[in-house]
Amino acid sequence: MFHTIVLATLAATLQQDTIIAAVRAAAEREPIEVFGNARGSVRIHDVRLLDVDGDGSPEAFVWIDPSVRQTPTILVYTYDPRSGPHRILEGLVAGQLRLVSGRFVDDHTMGFGVDLSVDPFHDRLITAAVKNGMSLVRYKTFVHTDGRNGFVTFVDLSDRALPRPQTKTCEAFEFSLIEGLAAGTLSGGAGVPYLVALTATDITIYRFHRIRPNGTLDKQVWIQNRPPLVTGLAVTSDGQVEVRTRDGSSTPLTAPR
Repeated sequence: MFHTIVLATLAATLQQDTIIAAVRAAAEREPIEVFGNARGSVRIHDVRLLDVDGDGSPEAFVWIDPSVRQTPTILVYTYDPRSGPHRILEGLVAGQLRLVSGRFVDDHTMGFGVDLSVDPFHDRLITAAVKNGMSLVRYKTFVHTDGRNGFVTFVDLSDRALPRPQTKTCEAFEFSLIEGLAAGTLSGGAGVPYLVALTATDITIYRFHRIRPNGTLDKQVWIQNRPPLVTGLAVTSDGQVEVRTRDGSSTPLTAPR
């Protein structure tokens, strides 16, 4: 019995390693920030696995540092043993929107970005954008769209507070960079798997229900303030996500209610 458990654990670990390696290689080949003859600089940080739809095959969440302001900071891939990784349409952005820091390039100034007022927003706009090779970022009061060479994505930030409530342009803000990414259960969460992202000011918790046919995610998002002593995220041997603090201790992260 013991040997059977050990072999099963080793097989699962090898499968996870295979998925992570294949997805990382696929992400590195993606033309994430190619605008005409200009190419941005994207750093692939890490890959976390989480079974979104409960089918026994985990999805892969790729943490990246982009160089263009409107690029998502998490890419999402499915994986099939026969056909390999496949990136779904929706990407993720953790944390609250931040005032412009000057660290990113704005694709508006490159001549590839446009902000549009769309009310109400319909999924057919996503379909039309994909058909025309355009990426979309949905905000509460408008959408940002840009054209990249060989890379199309959708990001839903309609739940995020804008610096000015009725703004119709993204010229004044940027996305938060990720400082840690973890997948696992949360304290009091009844064994439900979550994705947790740490930014400079926030802890973002995602719970996924399924991937929709159009490549978007059926999900819930909670954003909490990052406590001042938190330095990172960790996952215990039994799969529970914890926050690490400056004194070296770890505290289980509690599931949102």
